[in-house]
Amino acid sequence: MVPGFEVAQEGSLEARTIAAHRAYVTALAAWERIVHRATCSACRTEDVSPDEQQRQCDAAEAEKERCRAAFRNLCDELGFVPTGHGVALPPEDQSCCRRRPTN
Repeated sequence: MVPGFEVAQEGSLEARTIAAHRAYVTALAAWERIVHRATCSACRTEDVSPDEQQRQCDAAEAEKERCRAAFRNLCDELGFVPTGHGVALPPEDQSCCRRRPTN
């Protein structure tokens, strides 16, 4: 769960929607990272079984979808999608193969 989300639960509808947006963006990035690590031959860890990797992917996708639905429902209730407010994707994982220099 995103820090501050609990406090926003008691705030205004717009504050709750912004917190839900942050939670969704964070869950989306986490899901992408987990799927990448499960499918990338350069990033995959050998000590995690394929079944466990699938469970991790499924759990991350479920959390992403839970956050997406909560955000969407709050936007519907609010009547608009709040923009700005510092909601952004977290920095990419520097250990990811996409960041490794090629020689």
